[in-house]
Formats: sequence, C-alpha cells, structure tokens
Amino acid sequence: MTVYMTKTWGFGSPSGPLQFSQRGWRDRARGLLRPGDLVVIVGTMGDETHSEERGMILGLMEPTTTIVSSLDYDLARGPRDFDEAGNYRWPFGLELLRAWRFLETRTALSAISPRRFSMDSAQGIVPLLADEAEAILLLPREPVALLRPARTEARVAGLEAARRRGAPPPTTKRTGIMHMRRAPAFTYAMMIEGASPPSFKIGWAFDWRQRERNFNQSAMPELGGVRYRTILHELWDTAIDAFRMEQAILRHFDALRHARNQEVVSAVSADTIQKSWIDYLSNHRKRSTRAGKGT
Repeated sequence: MTVYMTKTWGFGSPSGPLQFSQRGWRDRARGLLRPGDLVVIVGTMGDETHSEERGMILGLMEPTTTIVSSLDYDLARGPRDFDEAGNYRWPFGLELLRAWRFLETRTALSAISPRRFSMDSAQGIVPLLADEAEAILLLPREPVALLRPARTEARVAGLEAARRRGAPPPTTKRTGIMHMRRAPAFTYAMMIEGASPPSFKIGWAFDWRQRERNFNQSAMPELGGVRYRTILHELWDTAIDAFRMEQAILRHFDALRHARNQEVVSAVSADTIQKSWIDYLSNHRKRSTRAGKGT
C-alpha cells in the first residue's frame, strides 16, 4: 500500500470524488494508484482555504481508478470554484471506495514532515515517505459518507428521490432557475390531447409531473380544454444536459414548431417524436463512450 498526498482548498463531508483540474493530472494519478492505496488531503496555504485549515491534514481517501465527472456530484461550490468563463475548476475525478475525516484538533503537515512539496502536490498526488504515512495514519479519524452521482442515485433510490435531492425551490421563472443548471433535471415530451393537428410540448423541468399538473390547471381539460400527458421523460445529471436535449429535439422539428409557442411541435406523430428521442439518446451515449475511451 502506498499513501499519497494532495493539497486542496478543503475537505467536505459527505465526500465527493478525488478531483483534478486537468485530465493529464487525473490520468497520471490513475496510472499510479493500486488497490488499497490512500490519498491524504491537506489544506493549501492560500486565501481560498479557511485560515484554520491551511496546511492542516484534513481528510483521507481510498480512491479507485474509475473515471467520473466531478460535475455529476452535488458538491458544495462557491464563486471561487469557477473560472472567469464560468467553468468548474476541477471537473476531472476518480471515484472513491471510502473516505475519512481527521478529528480536531487537526495536525499540520509540517509537524510530521519537514519536506517542501512542489506544485505537483496541488495539481496531482505525490507519494509520502513510509514514516510520514505511518504518522498520519495514527491520527484519530472517522469515516464519512460518499456522495453519488445523480444518475446512480436514481438507480438506487428511484427517480423522484434523485430529483428531490438536487432540485431548487419551486419557481415559475425559467430564466431564474438556470443558475441551478448543475442540479438533476428531466427532459420531457408531452402529448397535447385534443389539439388539432396532433401536437407535442417538448421541454425540461426539475419535476415533470408538477409541470404537467401546472399545464393542465391552466388548460382546464375538464371544461373542454386540451390535456397535457407526458409520454416520454429522461433524467439527466444536470439541468443543462436536460436543456441541451430539449433544444436538440426542437431543432430536429424546427419546421414544425408552432408560431405562437416555439416549444410546441405540430403535425407530427408520437412515433416520430419517440424516434427522434431515441436517436438523440443513442447518439449521446455513443459520444460519451468515445469520450470515455479518450479520457
């Protein structure tokens, strides 16, 4: 077993994956790690780290070599975690098997090792000497829970539990919730029953059932209005992914979009909508597979 060290801006509980700012650093760590290896988390000395955690031994991770995207996890993120273009600084990750938090009063790394570590320790992982690793592993610690990606959460706890875990408070303003683009959300296709010609509403929502109820409350089918009925829905790890699928489906039917509502597609069959839906998901999975092989 080898014990490595990396420096970060903090250590959260429950813990997300082992994160890296660049694919190369993640791949290098992945090449080094063997089953049972551990990574010690130490707070950086910069202003981004809380003053009481700077230089302190904060956490311990047992990573796997399974590649994940950090954006798929419901991590606590602040403004400093994004660059000037709005991109998350550490999108590349390795899934964890276990994690621990060191108990207070915390120990400074300098109290255990007099070595000066290079920038490699902030970008990637660096091995500790045997006596350094032994001293750190003797420090009191407790296990912490692990975060799971939204899609994994959906398989384990069901679609609604996954959605509730990441959904923001209800709002009627679509533009007001796009800042929550990293929360899980659905793309949906609703048949507008009673419409002539046959029509479908394509959209995205954090809760498609609530969206369907809201539409029907306005349409009032009981008094002769149309009825919205969801025929397709797909859960995505982030709202921006759900939005992208919505836009792709709408672009596919661009010539058939209603002049009064650009999210309504008319003069088309349910089978045609479903074929476009399946084609998008199939192509998305192919792209993801190719990207995974190249990462």
